[in-house]
Order: sequence, then structure tokens, then C-alpha cells
Amino acid sequence: MELASFADAYSLWANGSQWNCYDSQDGFLPSEAQWEYAAQGAFHELSSFESEDATLVFGQHERGAYYEASTMPMAPVHFPCGLSSFGLHHMAGNIWQWCRDWFADDFYQRRESGGVNPVNQSRTGVRRERGGSWVGPIELCRTTYRRGRVPNARGRCLGFRCISPVELLPK
Repeated sequence: MELASFADAYSLWANGSQWNCYDSQDGFLPSEAQWEYAAQGAFHELSSFESEDATLVFGQHERGAYYEASTMPMAPVHFPCGLSSFGLHHMAGNIWQWCRDWFADDFYQRRESGGVNPVNQSRTGVRRERGGSWVGPIELCRTTYRRGRVPNARGRCLGFRCISPVELLPK
């Protein structure tokens, strides 16, 4: 099973859904469009002051170094790093986050990308990931930076975030 599928299975389970249907397109990993909206906000462009003042933790590791869990140079979960305009923490510069989409460089030039919340469902063998991580350069932490990774990839700089429809949230 691909690790991206484990992330989707977990997100289904966390939302009280049948997790063993993890390969559906209806999972609770965000689509790339949802991820970017959550990270960037509603048509909000950062001023030069805001972008210079953005709190990110990136490029913290030393190449070839071995870290114990207690010595990894990562920000605490509650630290306001990579904060989106919606108040979501760690949207940039913490870990690469799996998205539901398959990766294709030309997806946003295709007709099927024109709808609301488009999802690339064409299996390309590479899954979409977003956000940059603490082990990479700041250029990769932009909310508009796109890349992909093979779905069975693993590592200390890769994770995911679950989403949920409003109607499934506790009242």
C-alpha cells in the first residue's frame, strides 16, 4: 500500500468513514486547490512587509547529520510558524503535506482544472505535495510552489493534514 494511501485511510478513519475505501477520490486529504486556498487565503497577496515578517522554520538540518527525535531542529506544534490568513499553523516550512491529487505539470492548463476545487484524478504515478519543509530552502515554502513525490515515499519531512466537511464536524 502506498504511504499516500495510508494518509488517506487515516483521514477517512478520523472522519468516521470507511477507511478501507482509501483509494477513492472522496477521501479527506485536501485537494491541491483546497490546500492552496487554506494556506494562502481568499485572494490575499502579502505585502513586502508581511512576506519579510513571515515566521518560517526552514533549512534547519545539517546535511549528513543524524538526529534523534529529541534533537531534531523542528518548531513545536503550537508555535505560530507558517501561519495562514485563516490562522492555520504550519502551512509552510514545516513538512511537505500530501494532497489528494495526482501530480501533472500541465494540469492547470487542462480543461478539467477550470471547475470549483479541481482534482487531478489521472494516475501519473506521482502524488501532489505542498508546503515545503524544515529540511529545505525557503524558496520551496511558498504557498504557490508545486511538486510531486512517488506515493510510497517516506521521510522525516513528509506528512499530511486531514480535512472534514462542515457537516461532519462536532456541534
